[in-house]
Formats: sequence, structure tokens, C-alpha cells
Amino acid sequence: MIKNKSLVLVLIFVSFKIYALAPYKAIYDLYADTTLGNYNIGIAEFILKVNGDEYIYSNNAKTKSMWSALYKFSRYEESTGTNIYNEFISSTYSIIENLGDNAEKNIQIDFFPEKNYATYNNKKKWKIAPGTLVDELSVYLALSQDVKNNPSLKEFTYQVALEEKVKFQTFFILGLESINLNNNLIETIVVNCPDLNLTLKLSKEHNFLPVYISKVNKKNNFIIVLNSFELTS
Repeated sequence: MIKNKSLVLVLIFVSFKIYALAPYKAIYDLYADTTLGNYNIGIAEFILKVNGDEYIYSNNAKTKSMWSALYKFSRYEESTGTNIYNEFISSTYSIIENLGDNAEKNIQIDFFPEKNYATYNNKKKWKIAPGTLVDELSVYLALSQDVKNNPSLKEFTYQVALEEKVKFQTFFILGLESINLNNNLIETIVVNCPDLNLTLKLSKEHNFLPVYISKVNKKNNFIIVLNSFELTS
């Protein structure tokens, strides 16, 4: 009887370890698909740091120096939170965005899930619901985890904190697609969120990380494609 209980505890422990977040560093090429053509204009660096149940996830995107005269852009965003029993809860989400020499955005969102609200730049309050709570950045982590854990599901709904509100968003699994990535043909899972004009392609070979992200912003379509990926410690 004692052996059986020990076996159950070991299986539970192994199960949690399998689905634990794995820290990584991923470098993407940043493309702008405009009315004038498709251009590789910069890079985006995603870094995930993990300490037990807590995570820090950041994205640092910027244009190449050769484009500075025409289009100088930088965006740093950071998400912190917890992942307990495979449920993501954001703690903070911040954005600093510059266009040219001007500061376009400086946003800080703090979450208080135990009180069912979030604050925007320490002033405006947003009501939030209990349960999974992610932001525009950590939703990538939630999707990677949930698609891996629930391969038969065709849609996933999250409460997502955007730059201007908190809203439930549904992501739909559209199917499989093989793409050429760094001269290698890999199979991806295509995910789409119509409300966000967002399309992702997740790769099992890369721990279900999005290797392709397409975001339509007004008249321009910004695309980032994975260039390099490494697990870190």
C-alpha cells in the first residue's frame, strides 16, 4: 500500500516537472509587410526566466541601424507572474515604446487578482475575473503550454490584458502547416485570434514556441520569424 502511494506521488511530481516552464532565449527577425514591399527591418529578442512557479518574460524589439533614418522603432515589454497547476496569473505587464526620438508609450499594468481588479499606470482601474489571467506577452506562454497539454482542443479562451483594456479573447486552432525555417522544413500548428488580428505558428520541435507571429497593425503587417532558439538555465 505504501509503495502504491509512493508511486502516485512520483507520477504527480513527474507530471508537474514535464509541464514546468523551461527558460529560453529566442531571437526573431522582424519584418514589415507594407504597401511598398516586405522588408527585414530589425530583430526581436524574447527571454524567459523561471524561478520555481514565478516567471519573467520579456521582448526587446528594435529596428536595425541601417533603417534608422527612415523608420526608427524600439519596443520593450515585460511580463511577470506565476504558473501554478498550469494556470497563468500575470502580476505585472509593462511596455516602453519609442518611435524615432519620441516616446510613444510608457505603460504599466499591475494585477490584483485577489481583489478582482488591475490598475493602468497606477490610476485607471479595470475589473478582472477569477481564473487564468494573461497579457499580450504571456499569452504566448499560455498557448504553448495549453496546446501541448490539450492537443485535441480546437480553441482556447483567455482573459487578456491589452494596452487599453482587459478582455476575453479566443484563439482558434486552424490546422497544421509545414514551413521552411532556416532551411529546414518543420511542421507547425497554426493559431489565429481574429479580434487581435494575430496569427501564430507553434512548433513542437521548439517546445511549442511560436516560430512565426503575424500582427496586423492598421495598414501594416508586422511579422517575426524565429532565427535562433536555445534553452537556458
